Amino acid sequence: MLKKVGVVVNRERDLGYNHTKTIVEALYKKGFTPIVSPEVSQYAGPHAVASNTIYEDADFIICVGGDGTFLNTARAAYDYRIPVLGINRGSVGFLAEVETRDIHRAVEKMAQGEVRIQSRMVLDARVIRDGDVIFRDIAINDAVVSRVAVSRILRLRVNLDEKYVDSFPGDGIIVSTPTGSTAYSLSAGGPIAQPDMRLMVITPICPHILYSRSFITAEDRVVRITLDDNGVTQAMLTMDGQTHSELYPGDLVEVRAAAQDAFFASVSNVNFYDVLRAKIHGCQPFL
Repeated sequence: MLKKVGVVVNRERDLGYNHTKTIVEALYKKGFTPIVSPEVSQYAGPHAVASNTIYEDADFIICVGGDGTFLNTARAAYDYRIPVLGINRGSVGFLAEVETRDIHRAVEKMAQGEVRIQSRMVLDARVIRDGDVIFRDIAINDAVVSRVAVSRILRLRVNLDEKYVDSFPGDGIIVSTPTGSTAYSLSAGGPIAQPDMRLMVITPICPHILYSRSFITAEDRVVRITLDDNGVTQAMLTMDGQTHSELYPGDLVEVRAAAQDAFFASVSNVNFYDVLRAKIHGCQPFL
């Protein structure tokens, strides 16, 4: 049973912490212990408990911000295997499902035990240079190999396991989870996958070939991407837009399904396609 709820806030998305105060008060009135960081505690009202170790102390997280805030919070919560519920203060809000008008209703559903925990596939990517792993991180949305600002066109060789797929000249390649299929991959022309599916979507970015399209592979495959030595001196691997590693000719990027899933919390009865339709058309679905 949920008791201790961490509240993580992007202060640029909640100026004055008004929504944070609302969440803290609503949690307290329903018998939860709201936990916030020390720098937020002075603004969150008298019932907030300050902690430097929110993710260790809480058994549930509510984050206030946009999808970027949600991703950052979910990545931080990943090792602790605790679910995250997002309060949307961003523009689109595919991941942060609760609008601020529904805060009290969401907390009421939490108090009644009407919370669904969704397992979401996560990517595990690593950069291998001269046989050594020099970088490793997880991605909830996507792992992106792309050129840097002044770089010329990239030529990326893609293998699935040991089988050669093709070489893609262009600006890069996105490997996304089903969760991430509605993010950068969608903007690059990739397909939409239901978030509970177990697969990887590989989408070339601005490919310089007419026939190039996205393709899908099973979660038990390893996507291997090599930066061909064609005069380009540098590229970049970016994980969820949060962390990155520089790439050089000969480097190998391996992307596979992580051994552990991330956990998203939902208090909405609205299905994925209702949310998708509403978000694409600029609407806000109700709980």
